[in-house]
Amino acid sequence: VPKGQPGVVGGGTVKYYAKIVRQEPINMREFADEIAERSTLTTPVVYTMLECLLDRMHYHMKAGRPIKLGDFGSFSPSLSSKPGDVPEDVNKNTINKVKILFRPGKVLRSRLDSLDFRKMRTRTK
Repeated sequence: VPKGQPGVVGGGTVKYYAKIVRQEPINMREFADEIAERSTLTTPVVYTMLECLLDRMHYHMKAGRPIKLGDFGSFSPSLSSKPGDVPEDVNKNTINKVKILFRPGKVLRSRLDSLDFRKMRTRTK
């Protein structure tokens, strides 16, 4: 992907960067199907388990608790807020965005590090 230099009039020297070519996302039902095919569980059981996982994640993150799932990774609640001049100025109305931080565990990280990449044909204008 070509990008100019930030802050330079006219873009400066164009540099090229690698970029992930995103494919169609997989939904939760398809994901449950894949897990069921590779286990002794049925799709409805896997789907219910994933729904329960979401429910419990919400419950614990609402309480400010990070969730550590071993080799898979950890999920932590995070937020950004507007600053206040004094502590009394900071309240729920100063919160801009609530998000979830995901940090992959060692096994998942090592699997990501071993991904294969290939150069795609570049588009010409």
